[in-house]
Amino acid sequence: MSIFFPAAAAVRTVPAAPDEVLIALPGDRVILSGTGHLPRAAEWPIDGDRLEFGRLDGAACSLVGEENLRVPETFREIEVRFAFTVLPEPEQIAVCRARTLANWRRNRRFCGACGLELVDLADECARKCPGCGTVFYPQISPAVIVAVTDAAGRLLLAHNGKFREGLYSLVAGFVEPGESMESAVHREIREEVGVEVKNLRYMGSQSWPFPNSLMIGFTAEYAGGVLRPDGVEITDAGFFTPREMPAVPPPGSISRTLIDNWLQTYGRTHTDE
Repeated sequence: MSIFFPAAAAVRTVPAAPDEVLIALPGDRVILSGTGHLPRAAEWPIDGDRLEFGRLDGAACSLVGEENLRVPETFREIEVRFAFTVLPEPEQIAVCRARTLANWRRNRRFCGACGLELVDLADECARKCPGCGTVFYPQISPAVIVAVTDAAGRLLLAHNGKFREGLYSLVAGFVEPGESMESAVHREIREEVGVEVKNLRYMGSQSWPFPNSLMIGFTAEYAGGVLRPDGVEITDAGFFTPREMPAVPPPGSISRTLIDNWLQTYGRTHTDE
């Protein structure tokens, strides 16, 4: 069984071992080998330093810089979001960690307290100020996402103004300081679509490196109120049966996982769809 283990991030300058996994993230894309997996050093010799950040099936896993990348013709670039639909889960986790660390290192170069340039710590995934000693760790932004059903079993879907036309998804939002995840679910549903929910149930989570979110998924039941989109973030919302359902996010996201779970449940309890 394939497995990924995170490790303290460390810059490597020595040549990569043949089985070392190499992750390159040009823009919002990731480079895959001709086999459709993350490439190994044996099939992609590279020059320059790289950031080792974990181990995949016992082999070092490293982020390589975008400078002077010579990509073999048999390789291909795909969007990171699409990679979640084609890569096995351990490789998805590696890509998530690589992208989160790349964003963090790019945006956390200097000390926020005194302004000096930070240095990497050797024994943990952190950076330290050589002047005042402040230590900085990668930041994760927790966000909740919830599949709400009404008494008829229909699913609440909403159109965010940032989505392409016709695309709907589940209500989601970031956890505010001082909130529990459950409180965030109640607040987000109330703020964005004007209704109350009950009987929350935790369903799972997913790292979402755009740029550094951790999505926490719930199901809930409609408890009352008039459905009213806020008109700012949410422009339309409604309860849908599978037959009425608009376009939804593609596979690979926890949003789609929750929607697919609902579809299976609805199919078992409703014979008219």
